Amino acid sequence: MKAPLLSLLLVLLLLWGGRAGAQSKVLYEQTRLESVSISSFTDTDLGNLARELGYDNHNRSGKLVLPVEFEQREKITREGTQLVLYAAVQNVRVREQVLYRDFDFADVLTPSSLKAKVQLLGREDKVLQTFEITGKALREDGATVLVQTSVQDTSAFQGYKLRVVEKKLSFSGENYSALRNRLALLKQYQEADIRLAQFTRDLQTINPNDLEYLPAHKDRLQKLERELDHLVDSRMERELGLNRRDPLQLRRRVKELGHAMKERHVALDQMWVRLPEIYYNRGLELALNGNSRAGRDFFERALQANPAFAPAHLQLARLDYRAGYLKEASQRIRELLNRLQVDPETYRFGQELALDIQNEYVRNGERLNNQGKYQQALEQFEEARDFCRGISSLRCRPELWEEGIVFAKNGLYDNLLQSGKQALNQKNLVQAEKLAKEAQQYARNNKTAIDSDAAASALLRDVQQQMYLGHMTKGRQALQTKQYAVALEAFEKGKTLASDYSLTPQPDADKLIRQAARPVIMEKITQGQLQASANKLPQARTIASEVTNLQIRYGLVNDKELDGKFRALSQGIFSQECANAQATYDQHLQRAMQYSQERKFALAAAELDKAVAAAQQNGGCAISSATAQTELDRIDAPAFYQEQLQKASQLISQNKVAEAVTVYQEAGRQFETDRVGAFGLVHEALLPYAQRQENKAFMAEVARFSSANGDAAGAIELVKKLVALKYTKYNLNQLQEQVGQHLATRDAQANPKADYKQLANTYTNGSKDLKKLNKAYQKQFKKLT
Repeated sequence: MKAPLLSLLLVLLLLWGGRAGAQSKVLYEQTRLESVSISSFTDTDLGNLARELGYDNHNRSGKLVLPVEFEQREKITREGTQLVLYAAVQNVRVREQVLYRDFDFADVLTPSSLKAKVQLLGREDKVLQTFEITGKALREDGATVLVQTSVQDTSAFQGYKLRVVEKKLSFSGENYSALRNRLALLKQYQEADIRLAQFTRDLQTINPNDLEYLPAHKDRLQKLERELDHLVDSRMERELGLNRRDPLQLRRRVKELGHAMKERHVALDQMWVRLPEIYYNRGLELALNGNSRAGRDFFERALQANPAFAPAHLQLARLDYRAGYLKEASQRIRELLNRLQVDPETYRFGQELALDIQNEYVRNGERLNNQGKYQQALEQFEEARDFCRGISSLRCRPELWEEGIVFAKNGLYDNLLQSGKQALNQKNLVQAEKLAKEAQQYARNNKTAIDSDAAASALLRDVQQQMYLGHMTKGRQALQTKQYAVALEAFEKGKTLASDYSLTPQPDADKLIRQAARPVIMEKITQGQLQASANKLPQARTIASEVTNLQIRYGLVNDKELDGKFRALSQGIFSQECANAQATYDQHLQRAMQYSQERKFALAAAELDKAVAAAQQNGGCAISSATAQTELDRIDAPAFYQEQLQKASQLISQNKVAEAVTVYQEAGRQFETDRVGAFGLVHEALLPYAQRQENKAFMAEVARFSSANGDAAGAIELVKKLVALKYTKYNLNQLQEQVGQHLATRDAQANPKADYKQLANTYTNGSKDLKKLNKAYQKQFKKLT
């Protein structure tokens, strides 16, 4: 069975192929090579281009003639009753070279535009139709199509031809731009030749044996290498065709100079490796001959060439040590022994120098101790300790500096004590106290060197005793001149010193404090009374609290006069508090009565609550709240109703729409139960209330509620309003489905045999906007019945 099917398929393919071949037939096709000559003497554009290349177009002998050739293709194909015409040119080129300074410019002088006529020829080569081509841009790659079109033909004639006549090749802005770019590259090529010669001369000045300027030579060579890398770029090489024609041998010379630079680089590197040793030997020779400054200069040059050259570090450290620059020498030798890769001989000499440096620090410390310059001596001993411990391989002898450190620290401690005693004798108590505390702290911080701080503590106690006497004297003088606050402050400072330093107080110290404190407390009570009279109760209460604390602090609680004054202050505060509470009560009550008259019962109830609270919080003031309580009881029902409405509005603003519907319904029931209408209020039905709201989600919830409770007209009305308000499509479709289902459920329960389609149309009245509701209604009704 498969063989007949395959045969049939082959027959069909052959028939289809024959039909396709019959539909497309070549009537005429010709491809030939054409050539033209363009003279700069007759062609203005070529004349301008030739002048750029130095040709003289004023006479025929100086003209530029371009032999241009190109391929021309013509083809006519019949497809049914259509003749498909096609004519194109391609591979336009200048046949001969156009040399300028040994470079061929033929490609940039190739014409870039064509003007011609394409003729369709019929019987006896009669011109049937002509197509004019003007300013056709010639493509560099591929064919430039002159004509590609269809012509209606119902005749049986097969001898049609195409002919391209009046061809004129011309030049455009592209030729000018290409020529200028080529000339610019040629100029760059010639400049590169000049620079290359300069590079060669510069290279000759770089001498690896010129040690003084070796770093400069390296920098100069690196700069020449970078410049040589960018001398001949890829664009110049590509567009000038340097791989075919390089009259100045630029590429070869660049390559040769690059090799020469690499060889010079190797020579410099070899000399650079030897440079530290050369400089070192020269410096060593100068230093041994007594020229330390010149030797140092060469050692530093050796380190510039190689920062890790250890022998140069050693010699510089030795020079610093001999010149007395111990800090610099110690730092350099520590770096040498701890971080550098050092040969054994240099390492041994470095350790010997390190021990010499340590011993020099110790000798300096001992000399300074003998001179009584203990701080400087201590610094020298600590430098010796830190230097020795900072070199892990060095064997330290702590006894060399420990004894000197102890001696120096005791000397510093004694100096502080002597300075403190001298200041005490001179009655400079502030300075004496400062020095005594410094001595005490210094002894405590250096317990390993100083046995005890007893001497400093005794000096500090003597100083504080003198300061105590000074405070007591100042207090007595102020008390005599009735400067009670100043006297109290002085006595307090004296009392604090006596307590802190276990001093012996004067026998009448407590009596003097009470004598100074009593008028101070009296003054504070007077200030409190002034504050209470000015109704500045927080300040008055603060002062009253301070008075109580002062009485306790100074043992004046049982002072009758003070007690009477304080009671008067407390009574004044209390009286003012009661007056404020009464005013607050009256203010809230008055505002509540005004709100009641305006039927703003919720606001009135809030003000009445504040009035009652003001009376209750000040129970000792005997403020009667009966009027407020009576009014609060009277407006309880309308106030609660308005509070429910406020709660519903708040829930709507929070988008809690289901709760808002419930609360509003409860408010309506309470309105009826408590006969709130008697207070002049009117309860608005849920539907008009919802229509006044701006919250679309609340309207949708009321529509669902209405449809579920049988208010079809109200639900439909809200849905229509939401349509008009452009409620979101998704939410609107969902709402319509829910409303439709609710209405269908109630109608199906009431009359299962009703015409549900008619009922659905009755609800929607044929509105396209309620299409979802109509479908949901019908679907739900059919589902239930």
